[in-house]
Amino acid sequence: MVSHVMETVDGGDGFIAKSAALTGFSEEELRATGMSAEYRTVVRGQVGADRYKLFLAAEQFPDHADGGHDPEEGGRELADAVILLWYTGSWPGLDGTEPFTVSARAYAAGLVWRAFGGEPPGAGPSGFGSWSEAPGDVAAGAGAAQ
Repeated sequence: MVSHVMETVDGGDGFIAKSAALTGFSEEELRATGMSAEYRTVVRGQVGADRYKLFLAAEQFPDHADGGHDPEEGGRELADAVILLWYTGSWPGLDGTEPFTVSARAYAAGLVWRAFGGEPPGAGPSGFGSWSEAPGDVAAGAGAAQ
């Protein structure tokens, strides 16, 4: 029963569970970003269905610092790319492809902002361009040296 629930909520492939293990955020927190389906599509589209399946099946990701990873085995490089995707909303570009930001929404939903309790510049509650004007109390002279 539990696996059926995971399949229904997770698109049936375990992407959320794998992402939770890699990012340190819970499956619920990742779902709450609203980006899981879009990120799943990006990853599958960028690496292909076969490599994507190998990535999901991998129990662990050996270090690739020596450059000796086999991209057909999922590899740490792909795991790092998925982590970067969740934290920044950007795909780093693998295998000679160009890096890109998935969308403005993905940027704003990046886990990096939650990790340090901040807001994404230009996308937080104060709105785009809010940095260009002094806050209301400063503009009104509050806190000025006397």
